[in-house]
Amino acid sequence: MSSLQQLALELFDAGAVRLGDIEAKIGRRTPVYFDLRVVVSHPRIMSAVAEHLQRLASEINHDLLCGVPYAALPFTAVMSVNTGVPMIMKRKETKLYATRKLIEGVYHKNQTCLVVEDVVTSGGSVLETVRTLRDEQLNVTHAIVVLDREQGGVSVLKANGVKVVSLFTLNNLTKILRDAGRITDDTVDIISDHIKGCQFGVMYNSGDAITPS
Repeated sequence: MSSLQQLALELFDAGAVRLGDIEAKIGRRTPVYFDLRVVVSHPRIMSAVAEHLQRLASEINHDLLCGVPYAALPFTAVMSVNTGVPMIMKRKETKLYATRKLIEGVYHKNQTCLVVEDVVTSGGSVLETVRTLRDEQLNVTHAIVVLDREQGGVSVLKANGVKVVSLFTLNNLTKILRDAGRITDDTVDIISDHIKGCQFGVMYNSGDAITPS
């Protein structure tokens, strides 16, 4: 068993993969929900996730790391400490006092920033972070993620000039879990049907790619 397959099982056993009829963002239902926030209580697993993301990052030119708030921030911080690559943070909202910043940390115009995310579904959260970084005149060409749900978000980001590299795809992850006896063939089929039936696309506005509404 590879270290990545072992990580998939550890994430499942830690409760990061939840199954059932679950309400996701903006009222959508999903048969599987990936919740990496629980991993902050499992330091060894958090370290393993960061190490696998570091391997992806090592193949991509970058000067800075920026985690999408909030689930990706712990992994990004561990990566920064392990590799010595500076980290910056995007706030959910502009600071209303003192510096009134939206980006925290030290950075310079034209540096290249690698975005780190836990899960990509529609691509909206990553794209929001990318646009904020680009507004600060930082270069953003890549994002590394733990899971690509294969529901169109990667295509949305590609249309906006961001290449996504993931540790897992949802199909790949479910097959690992099925082969290890964690989930059944029926569950795999349900998840596969959900992926096919819930896709996010790219629309265009005056020639610029944008995420779906």
